[in-house]
Amino acid sequence: MKKLFTAFVLVLGIFLIVGCGEREETPELVIVSNFGSQVAEQELYRQELFAPFEEEHNVEIRFEQLGHSDAFNKIDVEQQTGEHTVDLLISHFGNMIYYLEEDYMLDVSQLEADMDDRTFITTFDANTHMNDTRYFFPINADVYVTIANLDALDDLPGDLTEADLEAGNYTWDDYVEWGNNMEGHKVFMKALPDGQLLYQIGGMALSHGGTFPKMDDAGNIRAWEQVLAMKDAIHPESINNAAGEGLLLDDSVYLAFEHMAVVASTYATAPAKYGVYPGPLGDDGKAGSIAGGHGVGIVNNAPNQELAEKFIEFMTSEAKIRHAALGTIPTIEEAELGDDPEDFVLEIALDTIANANVEGLQMIPDYSDFSAVKGVYDDIYEGIMDGSIDEENLVAKLEEAQSDLEDLYIGD
Repeated sequence: MKKLFTAFVLVLGIFLIVGCGEREETPELVIVSNFGSQVAEQELYRQELFAPFEEEHNVEIRFEQLGHSDAFNKIDVEQQTGEHTVDLLISHFGNMIYYLEEDYMLDVSQLEADMDDRTFITTFDANTHMNDTRYFFPINADVYVTIANLDALDDLPGDLTEADLEAGNYTWDDYVEWGNNMEGHKVFMKALPDGQLLYQIGGMALSHGGTFPKMDDAGNIRAWEQVLAMKDAIHPESINNAAGEGLLLDDSVYLAFEHMAVVASTYATAPAKYGVYPGPLGDDGKAGSIAGGHGVGIVNNAPNQELAEKFIEFMTSEAKIRHAALGTIPTIEEAELGDDPEDFVLEIALDTIANANVEGLQMIPDYSDFSAVKGVYDDIYEGIMDGSIDEENLVAKLEEAQSDLEDLYIGD
């Protein structure tokens, strides 16, 4: 009996060893991302994207949120050494060129052809493609729109009405006069040094037919003239705030041309308190906006290429792209939108990206230091606000600033 028991234990042990040896390990899909840095954003990705995909495909997803330099260095080392772990890269549009120039991304043109149930917006094709070949799919975009405290409607200039605002039928001259009509300093500018002022000015300039980044063409001169014209209406705390949400919520400011994510979060707090409108029209007859965003692509020699393709198909689907965009513009025409306050802002943003003069940020690598580019804009704003730049010397100062921009330019 003892011998039989011993034999049984041996057979069972062999069975367990063989069984364990044959069990397949769960594959790990590795995503490196410049997008989704906030904990709440990563939790949303986990809930809406990662968890359901993991369950459906028996895979584990590892999401590594890294800044551009760290992300590029990680992929660069893997491509040089041949020790590949990264499957997917989510990159800002302005940084995609670094990977494309090194041939680190997979041609996904066939995957696009296979996903014939969706239509990607073409605004960022210059970033996502190289030599007419697709390497990234856009997953989000962001633009600037107008938000106003409804109490400010009492100060609308002339015959302008809220219906005009809602239709986007008002100009930057109207905006300036509106701000100046308000008592106190009720206009917000994104003036925090080394922040986003250049994007706000860039949107204004684009509406006037200007280019970006540029200081002294006709469109940019018009934009700065309008900043000068409403300097007394600009809240002094603008220079200490990266975004206008706090100043809007406590009624310190009533009017802002702001990034759509800030507008959405502010508006969602109290929809009955605010109006959200397309940006003002410029001399070109259109609104203008700088547009940023991100796209996803497959890294060359990805260990799990087939799973990576399936994840892109899942992430950019009609039902999921809104979650992938994290509150900004979902980048397929078929995206599902709801009827909550954030969706209302998305509809205005979608109209903006379809009809305004929009410029992406593909030029960032053309400058030796883009923070220094921001500084050129900051210096002009500071001069306007402290009085050292006025109507008499504005153009001369902008010509000097343009020379500073050109000194930073390293592109072709």
